[in-house]
Amino acid sequence: MAWTAALRWPAQVISWVATAYAARHLAPSDYGLVSMAMIAIGLVRMVEDFGLDAILVQDRTIVGERQARLAGFVVATGLALSALFVALAHPVAAFFGEPQVMPIVALLSLVCVFDAIQVVPRAQLQREMKFAHLAWAQFLQIMVTQGTLVFGAYQGWGVWALVCNTLAGCLAVTLLLVAWRPYAVRWPGDFADLARPLIQGWRVLASRIAYYAYSNADQVVIGRVLGKDSLGAYSFATTLSTTLSQEIASVVSRVVPGIFSAVQSNPAELRRYFLILTELVAYLTLPISIGLALTADLAVRIVLGPQWEAVVLPLRILCIYAALYTSQMLIGPVLMWTGQFRANMWCSVFAGIGLPLGFLVGTQWGLPGVAWAWSIVFPLVNLPAMVISFRTLRAGFGAWLLALAPAATACMGLAAALMTIRMALPDGTPVALETALSIGAGAIGYLLVLALLFRRRVLAMWRFLNALRSGRTTVPPGALVVD
Repeated sequence: MAWTAALRWPAQVISWVATAYAARHLAPSDYGLVSMAMIAIGLVRMVEDFGLDAILVQDRTIVGERQARLAGFVVATGLALSALFVALAHPVAAFFGEPQVMPIVALLSLVCVFDAIQVVPRAQLQREMKFAHLAWAQFLQIMVTQGTLVFGAYQGWGVWALVCNTLAGCLAVTLLLVAWRPYAVRWPGDFADLARPLIQGWRVLASRIAYYAYSNADQVVIGRVLGKDSLGAYSFATTLSTTLSQEIASVVSRVVPGIFSAVQSNPAELRRYFLILTELVAYLTLPISIGLALTADLAVRIVLGPQWEAVVLPLRILCIYAALYTSQMLIGPVLMWTGQFRANMWCSVFAGIGLPLGFLVGTQWGLPGVAWAWSIVFPLVNLPAMVISFRTLRAGFGAWLLALAPAATACMGLAAALMTIRMALPDGTPVALETALSIGAGAIGYLLVLALLFRRRVLAMWRFLNALRSGRTTVPPGALVVD
């Protein structure tokens, strides 16, 4: 967690600065065109490894010749899918009614090959617990990607700045991973021997396809119904609403597979870690989502400029979704890392049907309608996964809500303090000053409620983190988990 945070967060700050710079030199239509292409390419990236990246990490008996044949299967799949999308570039462009999408799709199909080559060395580094290496690889990718974006935007490449930065980052990290962990590749023969990992991989793959379908259906619907300008604005609303909270949550999610799979046979231990990590994520992400929802107009003016005013309202609504998502982000991993691949797959398929229908209905009210579909429909379609997960944990909804209660209550103090200071400031206050004062007031309100009402809970969490840092795995006295 320390290595991930130390390298990922500074890199993301640089990424945000680079994105803000590029946004002032590129048009909304440039982002819309790339978003259309990445909808198609992103689906291929879900398929290319056949779910074997997770299987190679979980099943440590896959080594030697067997690993080489699985590597051959993954690389061959990546090459085939890349060639397929070159052939489908014209139909994809015709679907969106944008001829410029065709060369973008054809060129971006190369990322399928790069991703396939990365599967085995990434899995080897995960097996060896080389998280520092993985963190450095991600840091390099972000630096190359954003450096290329800034250079391309400055040189006036237009939409091709967004294409080249993706390819440059993928190529750089692929070369680094292969240099760290070179591996053999064999033709994937003797499929009977590979049957078990392939079946498990298929279930992981089906879950990912369903996830991709519903997580990108909003952009497909907007691009098809509302057009590229609306899609460009919506893409920024999505990025701003989720990036901060997901960056924090991702640090925790990177250790979840190891923790949950290690205690999967002990429901009490699994429940303990689930509730502790849920509360930890809530402390860090809920105030960001709520605070950003209340200052969306200021954030858009500072980061993007006045030409992006259409982003403000959908951004506010998507911040509500971000809060709901991070509160439930550990539900799926409970199913995944306790071996319930079939249940996880069908829950994902259910969400993959319900959410796109919600987006389609939401377009009748424009971008805000699509954003509301996320906030309303997502909690409903996630209910089956929650029920199965809580049965696995042998816990009720009350225990989960209790884990969220401190952060959620403190966010009320944040909202009250932030809105009070905004209403008290006179008209004409500089945007930067109003933003700084609003953030400061919200932070004070949030921390004050935690200190007054939940001091023991926060201190218990702090003791637990110190225990983990010192190598102990038991919860200290006065721990926060309630069964």
